[in-house]
Amino acid sequence: MIMIPKSSRFFKIFALLFLFAGTSSCAFIWQDDGLDRVHIVSSFEPDYIRVDESFEPDPEVSEFILSFATELNRKMNRRITVSRAVIERGQPESPLGNLTADILRFISGRELGREVDIAILNRGGLRIPIPEGDITVGTMFELMPFENYITLLRFDGRQIRQLANELAIEGGEPVSGLRMRIDGDRATDLLINDDRVRPERMYWVATNNWLADGGGPLPTLWQPLERINTEVLIRDAFIEYLNTQPYIEPRTDGRIRR
Repeated sequence: MIMIPKSSRFFKIFALLFLFAGTSSCAFIWQDDGLDRVHIVSSFEPDYIRVDESFEPDPEVSEFILSFATELNRKMNRRITVSRAVIERGQPESPLGNLTADILRFISGRELGREVDIAILNRGGLRIPIPEGDITVGTMFELMPFENYITLLRFDGRQIRQLANELAIEGGEPVSGLRMRIDGDRATDLLINDDRVRPERMYWVATNNWLADGGGPLPTLWQPLERINTEVLIRDAFIEYLNTQPYIEPRTDGRIRR
């Protein structure tokens, strides 16, 4: 016997597991208004269906799936731009990190209605290099398969210095608007938009909600002075921006150096 609260969402799942495990009989007990309720499965006969080459597809099911697959393929295969070479991620900076962080900063500025000072992404969230040749909507889903959205955070200059040191400890992450040198586990020669960081000044940082919510190794992002959540998926921002570009190519500019 197994005792399960009646309200348990797992009640039916447990029942199915016991049935498929080959149990010939079992009992489930739950409480309702202080009384024990018992449901007993006395017996059952399993029926197995062998699926091999002799199993014929159901025409109606195949047609149903094909109708969705055709439309999905049409959307995923739409070309949005062309890449002149493979664009890869790496450290301390990389062509892929620079491209995606620059896009994030540009689109975030539009959402905020003013210039965003810094954009930061996590390189682990960029799942594939951008290949050479045609870049499709499907390519962007492979690059960024997560439903992360743009999050805007406001910090003072002291916090920005802390954030830069955290970036140095990590050996660099995709950034835009920020320039620095890594010296051990410290950030030196730190500039924001080619200007030195001022402790009393406020800065807007664009990132993804995963980093802002406690994911990743940048704890300063978890304690902003102000936070704005947008409804813009970062993947959609990539697609929108790249759709306006006739081509893209790998570029680095020394924004993070050792």
